[in-house]
Amino acid sequence: MTISTGESLITAADIDDLITRVRQTAGDPGPLESAKATLFSGDGDGTGPDPETARLIRQRLLVTALRHGGALLAKLLSRLSPRETAMVRRYAHRLANFLDTLEVWAAQPVMLALMRFGLPYGEAETIAVAVTLLVG
Repeated sequence: MTISTGESLITAADIDDLITRVRQTAGDPGPLESAKATLFSGDGDGTGPDPETARLIRQRLLVTALRHGGALLAKLLSRLSPRETAMVRRYAHRLANFLDTLEVWAAQPVMLALMRFGLPYGEAETIAVAVTLLVG
């Protein structure tokens, strides 16, 4: 697994890809467009939203990616083994539904949910860490 150095791993192109995918399913891309504007806005001095707001937006984007696929989901899956990738693909909607219920994202509750879905401890732990690092 790759460790982030703190910069956002989610790009404007990832959000554009999600917008296209949501439109293809006749969904409303408005929240995604707002999220993109918020994450990549600034008054020219390189500042964006406060860190907490940015983290919440990244969490919503990952949940959307779990439901619709695309480049952002591929970034998550690239950090995982082929077996873990298959597990995420199989349980993507269940994981998205669970993540929707969390107020605070942490690796342990995500790992425990994945284990309740039937994943072994090792794979559940790796996936949970990858999820939290991507949005952290």
